[in-house]
Amino acid sequence: MTIHSHTISATEASRSMSNLLNKVHYQGAHFKIKRGNLVIAEIIPVVPQKYCLMVSELNALFARAPALDKGDAKLFEEDIQKIRAQMKPDVDSWD
Repeated sequence: MTIHSHTISATEASRSMSNLLNKVHYQGAHFKIKRGNLVIAEIIPVVPQKYCLMVSELNALFARAPALDKGDAKLFEEDIQKIRAQMKPDVDSWD
């Protein structure tokens, strides 16, 4: 995943700090803050980027994920059926 860092002025950052923080938190955006011609700060997500994933990237993630062969898939299905057969139904105390 390529991260694009947006460069903005310190004035712009101060005027739109709430919006910048929302973009960093919810979209994983990165911002470089310039004062004059010098980058003096960066605003980046706290979570390491390798754990951030955009919704639009889910299909590619699933396409790269390993798949079970037919034999393993059948065994997995049988295991799930055994587990479900052993589960007790939820009891609603309000009924």
